[in-house]
Amino acid sequence: MSEAIVEKRTQAIRAGMGALRLRPLSAHAGVEVLGVDLREPLSAPVLAEITAAFNQWGVIFFRDQDLTPAQQIAFARQFGSVEKRAHPTTMGSLAAYPELSEIHHRPSDARNTGGFWHSDQTFLPDPPLGSMLYARQLPETGGDTLFAHMGAACDQLSDGLKATLRGLRAVHERLDFPAMSPLTAKRGVEEDLVKMRAKYPGIGSPHPVIGRHPGSGREILYFNHIFTDRFEGWTREESLPLIKSLCKIATRPENMCRFHWQLGSLAFWDNRAVLHYALDDYPGQTRLMHRCVVRGPWLDPA
Repeated sequence: MSEAIVEKRTQAIRAGMGALRLRPLSAHAGVEVLGVDLREPLSAPVLAEITAAFNQWGVIFFRDQDLTPAQQIAFARQFGSVEKRAHPTTMGSLAAYPELSEIHHRPSDARNTGGFWHSDQTFLPDPPLGSMLYARQLPETGGDTLFAHMGAACDQLSDGLKATLRGLRAVHERLDFPAMSPLTAKRGVEEDLVKMRAKYPGIGSPHPVIGRHPGSGREILYFNHIFTDRFEGWTREESLPLIKSLCKIATRPENMCRFHWQLGSLAFWDNRAVLHYALDDYPGQTRLMHRCVVRGPWLDPA
């Protein structure tokens, strides 16, 4: 994407924001927001324009931030309510800050957290608006995160398929470990499945397959590789071919951006509009991130 095109696309967003600039990472997903100190409250005009960028690009990035846990939570609260941990999770916690989860990969860990395409907590009846992740300790190599825009994926569907999907709801299940990435990821071994069934009993919820984003008005394919088990009223066997086809479309390279973390980087992604994938390519190294979850308006009917 040329500098002239980027300048044209972001000129309106930058207007009235002083030193703030935007740097898109791809054609559809991800934009870096430059020139903002997140330790301070945002002015109303800056908050409005950052929200507009969030709605358009699905995930926004900030670099070179020096945030305390309290400051991260305060920044998140400018976009919606910040939830405390409300369901079982494998993530660590900070006793003094129940709004924050600790995603800590230690050198002895066999695998990372989030190493598959997904949206957060879609198995709940009220998934969060977005998630905010802040880098506190990073591996020397690896550990990037991929994001895929599900509005772009929806645009790439045929009119006939979109008409069919608008009438469907998908059942999202916390227990569906064997369905983890039906395209490429390894199936869960039986002992892992038994542990998950004991830890996450009966957590699941149906959601429309296509919804309309309340901020951008864009149709969104609401679907993900690991938690979407089947279509409501269909068997899993009947659902799986279409699940695989939609997964392939959603994760086309042209729908993605790749974010390279640095210390002090913060990512805020729209859980309604993008999938994310934390690359598991740093074995034997340490990675420590702080995550909080933001509540807000959900997708409207398509």
